[in-house]
Amino acid sequence: MIEHAGAGRDDRDQAVVDGAFGCGYLVLGGTRASAPDLVAGWPVHRLGSLSYHLHPRARLHTVIRDHGPGRIVLLGDPVDVDTGTVDGTRIGETALDVWASGGLSAVVRYLAYLGGRWTAILEASAPADSPAPADITVVPDCQATQAVFYSTSAGIALGSQPALVAAATGAGPDEAAEQMLQDLRAARRKGVVFLPGTMTTHEQVLPLVPNHLLRIRLRDTSAEVSHERFWPFQDRVEITDTERVTREFIDYFREHTQLLCSINRPIVSLTGGLDSRTTLAAALPHLHRDSFTFTYYNPRDGLVGEGAPLDVFTANALSNAVGVQHRVLRWRQPAKGSVFAQIYDRTYPVRRGSTGAAHAMWADLPHDVIHLQSIGAELGTTFYAARPGVPITPQRLLEIVTARHDLPEQMAHDAFADYLDYAQFSQSAIGGYDYHDVFYWEQRMGKWGYQKYQDGDFSHRMLMPFNSRGLIEIMQSLPYQQRADKVLLQAMLATVPMLNDARLPPHLRAGPSAPAPEPITWRDLVAARPHVRPRIRTALDRVSEHRRGMP
Repeated sequence: MIEHAGAGRDDRDQAVVDGAFGCGYLVLGGTRASAPDLVAGWPVHRLGSLSYHLHPRARLHTVIRDHGPGRIVLLGDPVDVDTGTVDGTRIGETALDVWASGGLSAVVRYLAYLGGRWTAILEASAPADSPAPADITVVPDCQATQAVFYSTSAGIALGSQPALVAAATGAGPDEAAEQMLQDLRAARRKGVVFLPGTMTTHEQVLPLVPNHLLRIRLRDTSAEVSHERFWPFQDRVEITDTERVTREFIDYFREHTQLLCSINRPIVSLTGGLDSRTTLAAALPHLHRDSFTFTYYNPRDGLVGEGAPLDVFTANALSNAVGVQHRVLRWRQPAKGSVFAQIYDRTYPVRRGSTGAAHAMWADLPHDVIHLQSIGAELGTTFYAARPGVPITPQRLLEIVTARHDLPEQMAHDAFADYLDYAQFSQSAIGGYDYHDVFYWEQRMGKWGYQKYQDGDFSHRMLMPFNSRGLIEIMQSLPYQQRADKVLLQAMLATVPMLNDARLPPHLRAGPSAPAPEPITWRDLVAARPHVRPRIRTALDRVSEHRRGMP
């Protein structure tokens, strides 16, 4: 049953509703659960024991049969590479067949290897008058790119953002998490920081970690939840036959990207790096006449280094080489009180991060596209280069996050002590995979990555060609050095010679032959902004007069 609630709004209010929590959801179960004002006006689907409150741009597919094992709900955009379909209902029917024939573990495994971007919720069948609790299983996609946060303080609440779950349960901000974030920022002045371990922005709200599922037993007034690891399904086997792995990677990556492109008009975020260039190579045959690439640019970055301008110039040259329009999005903060500022504040009422990229996409991109984003490629190549042969401990995980070895043990304990049990994160549980790779997958992608995907969802739909378990397993089967050398990405680029470095102007080519840039000084900044010269001269004159007047 679908209900449409809420009265008409003016254009400004409607724009805020359309953007905030874009493509998100709030799922509630139990007699104590109630929908907060944040989801007023969202369509409501009452299916089985749960109520699904969906953002107006969210997609839902549901399948159930008489005498079947239960109901399957797929939220988002699932992709089945093996059968070549993006039809959510058809994928749900296949999943239901697998569940009926092989049981819950078999359907979890089938779902785990889907590409696209989605969340699956399975509710086992039970007699209508049965007093037994409802058995519900929640499975995320490969990287949990459509995030799942949950709380059991009022029945069960599952949401795509902590703020949604907190609003449904009355949870307040987590002050300890905020302090941890400040401590991490103090320890790591540059680079990415994120809430570690099980921490979220709100108390009693927990994350569903990638490679894990939730088992929920829901009664009228309460819920019991178990957070369980389901991957890896088998131990890692290293493959030294690079030619074989390369063929498998190219075929899989092309097929997954082609299926993503079939969902809607694709556009590609492009930089000078290999990850996004590889995505463009796979997407190129499937772009529409009005598809394009784009690159963010913060004008301030051009004053402190050449990296950001080179990204723009390289992306432009690559796009021109293959005949695709290239756009530059000016990275900028929204005006205070603007529509986008309200969208962002509603979605992130506690922790406000950088809004420049999200605002640029919302303001400057069409809202009826799918955006191919290459986050996640480093799951298959490498990210953390320092890999000492030491065991998994809270202290070691804090070292990975901060690149520091001198932080107090109490900080490590607060950040990760409960996480090792919560995520069953031990060497024996991860089947021969390097824990640095698994940690990057489950923590950095699970706790930082989802916010990057939400940045795009404020206006359109962001999809990730590298968000596929089968693809990541293929990439991680190679020896470490070949992964670090990105041989698979290089092989994919070799299929589209126009995207190789050799086609770029000499000053944009990567390599050690490029001369090291001269350091930027205050004189360069003045030269770039001649209008400040009179002010600087005035200031220098005042300093000189002051010095002359000193005894």
